[in-house]
This record gives sequence, structure tokens and C-alpha cells, in this order.
Amino acid sequence: MDKNNYAAAVCQSPDVSQAVTQCCMLVNQRYAQTAPDLVPDLVIAFVAGYQPEDFQHAMMRIGELTNGRTVLGVTCQSLVAGNQELENTQGISLWSACWPAAEVTPMFLELQSEQGQANFSGLPQDGWEDDSVLLMLTEAYSFPADGLLEHVNSHHPGVEIFGGVSDAGFKPSYARLMLDGNVYDRGAVAVRISGVPVSTVVSQGCRPIGESFIVTDAQRNVIGTLGGQPALEAIKKIYATLPTQDQARVERGLHLGIAMTELKDKFQYGDFLIRNVIAIDEETKTITIGDYIRKGRTVQFHIRDQVSASIELRSMLESATQKETTPPPAAALIFTCNGRGSNLFEQPHHDAALLKEFAGDVPTAGFFAAGEFGYVGRSNFLHGFTASIALFQ
Repeated sequence: MDKNNYAAAVCQSPDVSQAVTQCCMLVNQRYAQTAPDLVPDLVIAFVAGYQPEDFQHAMMRIGELTNGRTVLGVTCQSLVAGNQELENTQGISLWSACWPAAEVTPMFLELQSEQGQANFSGLPQDGWEDDSVLLMLTEAYSFPADGLLEHVNSHHPGVEIFGGVSDAGFKPSYARLMLDGNVYDRGAVAVRISGVPVSTVVSQGCRPIGESFIVTDAQRNVIGTLGGQPALEAIKKIYATLPTQDQARVERGLHLGIAMTELKDKFQYGDFLIRNVIAIDEETKTITIGDYIRKGRTVQFHIRDQVSASIELRSMLESATQKETTPPPAAALIFTCNGRGSNLFEQPHHDAALLKEFAGDVPTAGFFAAGEFGYVGRSNFLHGFTASIALFQ
């Protein structure tokens, strides 16, 4: 069987035409060196810093120059290309894949209401295989990503979703998506990929503090008691035991990890879904988190800092790339939060450089997102401050 082939390129330029030409030339040269007759099954362009009309022009030219069977594009502010993170730039990071044995199903997704019932138009009901994954890029304000994730979790369990939300910064009207010549300012563009070995890494960048608790009282996203005591009292007890630096991190932002399995005595990285603590009520001694939670779940408080985020990503990449039974990755896509990069790490290019350290010098592209999709436990979620990575063989 013919092997999978990948290529990636980047060009920073205030001239969008130059960026397009340079990227496509480099990608085409890569294929010419390995298999001149290949036609890309999927081309993805991450396009940063241009006007909406420039994006449309760029995507049309990329489709023409690469001859990709399926072409996706998304606007953003910052790029990932190889081992580089190019923040607040003008340029294009281009990624291309040739999969001889794959089935690629492109789709434009929108929430529609028919006869009083909401459904996602464009989402196929059939054709979901055991190895299917979904790459999804969305507009931030028009598309209920949580609803789509919940639908896939319920109707197609085991299908992993990765990707991100377009980050248009202070100009949300500039957000654009593209699929096969059609440009959208709403909804989501996605491809279902079957027949390609893909593994995912979701690094949420937090570490646990204190002990774990059972939620003993909760309504929607408000937690009343943990282990029979008021939630605020549990926080205060943990806070009193922490070193000064960790106390400062709690004050800057506290997070709650929801255990994705109740069958472990000891939890580790990847066992929790991280959600922000968004409010603390001194009067009722309750806390409010950024997700619904039910009584009986196991939880543990977490804090986020650059050291913890680095250790977690390193640990998860090592686990994903150094399995004796799995070949090394041949390519990667990375969707990292716009709150990471230089906003979190002192070391430049942190996530991209760490990915290269473990995956090697493979074709890699991505962007800084305003929300990242990733598979934790046995379900897909919308995350924040996360690096969501797909490793392809």
C-alpha cells in the first residue's frame, strides 16, 4: 500500500499574494521530490493578519495552485509553523496531506431549526467508521460548538474532534472560514477523516492542588458542598496549606478539574476536564464554574502556570510519541490557545518547539485559537488555555 505523504510551508509577508505563491511553491516542491503525481486529499491554510477580501483571494489561489481535492481555510491573528509560533503576524501557514487509502468528507455546518427541532445541517448521519476523526474550524459567535460536540459524543461515541475557534481579535466581523471555494462568516467548516491513523493530545496546562473531593451538593454549574463541607471552606483550607507562590496563582485564577473516570485511586495528567472557577459567593459559600456538574462527581482544584503547563505537555507528548507499538508521527496539526504563547511562557515558541522535540521535524502547522476542541476521557469538549494536537501517521 502507498504511504501517506505530507507537506507544510509558511510565509510571512504583508503581501498576501506573495505569501500564497511562496507557500504553494514550497508545498508543491516537497511533493515533487517524493511523488510527483500526488494530488493532495486535504489542504489547510491558516491565514493571519489580512483583510477579509484578501482571505478570499488567498484561498481561491491556494485551491488553484495546490489542486487540493478538499481545501479548508481559517482566519486568525497568530500562526504555528514547524517549530515556530508567529504571533500577531501577517502570513500563511499551509499544511497538505495525501492519503491513498483515506476517505475525506468535507462539510459546512450550521445550526438550523426545522419544525421546532434544532439540528446541525451538513453533518452526515452515515459513514462514521471506528477510526473516524473530525477536524473542525468554527466562527466564534454564530456556531454553538458545545452543541455539536455533545451531538457527536451522543450519536457517534469514540469519534475524536480536534480543531479550534477562529480568533479575529478585536474585529470579530473579520472572522472567515473557507471550504472548497466557498467563504463563510458564520458556522463551521470540517472534514471527517477515515482510514488514517491519528492520535490526539490535549494539554490543559494545569496541576492539581490539595485533595480530591466528591461533589455532595450542586445545581447546574453552582457547587454548594464538597465532601459534605461548604465549597468555599474547602478552598480556604487548601489555600492555607499552599506556599506563597501557589497562593498567588490561586488569587490570579482558580480552576476545577472534573475527573473523567471514577475508577482510579490516584489521578494524573489527562484524567481531568479543567473548568474555570468563575465566581465565589462569600455569603452562600458556593462556587460557580464554567460548566454544569452533577452531584457525585470527583473533583480537584487546579492552578495554571507556565511550569505546570510545560511539564504536562511534555509528559503527554512523550506518552503519545514513544509507544513501542505505534510508528512515529509523520505530520502534526496544533491548535493552541491565544492565552498561551508569550502570554503564558517566557520561552518563545514553547508548544511548537516541544512538539518538534518529541514528534521530530515533521510537517506541522496550526494557529492560535479562541477555543480549542479536544478529546478528554471518552468525550469531546471545548477547552480554553489548551494545546490540542493531532498526530498523523
